[in-house]
Amino acid sequence: MSITLNKFLKSEGYSSVKLIFLETKHYLIEANVNSIKGRFILDTGASSSCICTSLENKFKVISKESKEKASSANSEITHTKISKSNAIQIGKWEDKINLITFDMSHINNALSEKKINPIDGIIGADILKKSKAVLDYKTNRLYLKLWFNRPYNFNYRLFNYNITTRKN
Repeated sequence: MSITLNKFLKSEGYSSVKLIFLETKHYLIEANVNSIKGRFILDTGASSSCICTSLENKFKVISKESKEKASSANSEITHTKISKSNAIQIGKWEDKINLITFDMSHINNALSEKKINPIDGIIGADILKKSKAVLDYKTNRLYLKLWFNRPYNFNYRLFNYNITTRKN
């Protein structure tokens, strides 16, 4: 008897969200940033998650100038800001993350040419790694491990030591 990927991951404490496959071959995902719903491109090649600078107020993001430079496939983005400790929720998974903000008008212009509504930002590898994400290309689903958002202290014994973990 074989077990499906969905059943296996659910038994391991994962939750899943549906991805929308766009004409541009990108995945679109809905997420909440600081309790505000947004539309994001899932980008496994982006090291950091980002939002558009013009949407900082919408997402209640407080950012500071950053010396970091960002780049995309078609250009270097020189003006970036960083916003620390933002609440993010994707499906049932939630945590705190830092966000990079920059002007995404070039991205939204390219999407507009394909008649795709603008995005608010990018979900990058920082969140995918933190959530131990599994991307199922066959079913267009993203699985995120719920271990990270436990709302309680967790105690267990390991080699005769009591270990307590706390949610930060």
